[in-house]
Amino acid sequence: TLEELVQLSVTPADVESGAVFGLLTSADYLHRTEVPKIPECLIYADLLRLQQVFDNIFVNAYKYADTQIKTSAEIVHKHLHIVIEDCGGGVAEEELQTLKQKFKRGSNAGEHSGAGLGLYIADYIMQEMGGSLRLANGAQGLKVIVEIALSASEDLRII
Repeated sequence: TLEELVQLSVTPADVESGAVFGLLTSADYLHRTEVPKIPECLIYADLLRLQQVFDNIFVNAYKYADTQIKTSAEIVHKHLHIVIEDCGGGVAEEELQTLKQKFKRGSNAGEHSGAGLGLYIADYIMQEMGGSLRLANGAQGLKVIVEIALSASEDLRII
């Protein structure tokens, strides 16, 4: 809940990126994506909280798009980008930036239950880990880019 957000502990640490494969597999409990190979690197993340972020994204895709989901992974600059895109047509451009605000829901929310806090909390978690959560309309639907910070020691590491 929103009241619990101030008590939400986010404790990132250096973690092998391979753990992300398991988090994505767990979040996709309806098996609507093919989880990609995750580039080998060290990330700076709280795996429990990152699981919550992925869970929220997949639940939203199931609820609002109800389609197959495309997932990809790549290293961009100093982040591991996990891109999750549904095939539901996306959202109105003017709604994109408001979806991460408290109590904001897209106009397609209709009869679906929800308080409009999921993406707000996911965005907060990502910021606390030194990453970010970006939303965009992709080729076929809503695209969520989860930018996970690479470990500070990644520059010194040989994979």
